[in-house]
Amino acid sequence: MTTSGQIPTAPPQHDPTDGSGGRLPHLWTRTLGDLTLTYLPDAGIHMIPTRVYPGSSEQDWTGHGPHLTGAGHLAMGCGALLVERAGSRLLLDAGHGRISGEHPEHFQHRFDHVRSLPDHLERLGVDPATLETVAFTHLHDDHTGWARPDAVADPRSLFPHARWFVGAGELRGLDPAGGPRLAGQHERTTTVADGTEIAEGVRAWALPGHTPGHTAWILDTGDGRRIVAFGDALHSPVQVQHPDWEVVLDHDRAEAEAARRRLVRFLAQDDVYGFGVHFADQQLGTVDAGHWRPWDDTTDDR
Repeated sequence: MTTSGQIPTAPPQHDPTDGSGGRLPHLWTRTLGDLTLTYLPDAGIHMIPTRVYPGSSEQDWTGHGPHLTGAGHLAMGCGALLVERAGSRLLLDAGHGRISGEHPEHFQHRFDHVRSLPDHLERLGVDPATLETVAFTHLHDDHTGWARPDAVADPRSLFPHARWFVGAGELRGLDPAGGPRLAGQHERTTTVADGTEIAEGVRAWALPGHTPGHTAWILDTGDGRRIVAFGDALHSPVQVQHPDWEVVLDHDRAEAEAARRRLVRFLAQDDVYGFGVHFADQQLGTVDAGHWRPWDDTTDDR
């Protein structure tokens, strides 16, 4: 593998008086085979572990220090993945957008509301109006952010000309009282079945459970490897070791656990890598000996 020149960024910042440590996600770009992947962070979140995973106890977390902040909170992030191949581009998920960080959910300790996805696109020289495809793992607010009708002044969203792709069943699972999750939701959205290829080397993998139509996206690198952008099928690297731990927001807990187990088995195969959008500063990696092994440029280079 070759890696593109990683975009230089300042180290993640944090409030030293909070005692939570750093672990915020940061912008990076890597080239794998024919693909160039860029992670576009939009926020960092510090979670209360036993509230995210209500079946776990404080003692269960004693062996998971690398995934916790200095204050014992679970480090997570929000963002999107820009996928480029031979001059074409698409986006996987759309960040958190204008979600307010002023009133954290009961399972959050702190929400670092950075709103930086549009800034990152500008820095990369990518005009969001030129993006024609945005594919979603699911339609929770922290994944639809900049595609929502209230994302920017233009009611067509930050991506006025994009088509939306979602897994079959996802729209049926929405509460109509909540209003549209996507700008032009009815006119611009295409639902796709398991295995559907929406662009060269990009196909849907149905992993329902977290939501009714939750979908991972499998990317073919063109050199024999595959990358799975798996959304909220896994929220944290700890779930690789504990796929039985239920997640507070899962729609169908039994189905979600089955999806996690399928995913972990798939990620344990040779030349298969995962992209976990919520995995703080360890988004890209693989499953090795039953544990999440983050990408290491020195050992994973090809």
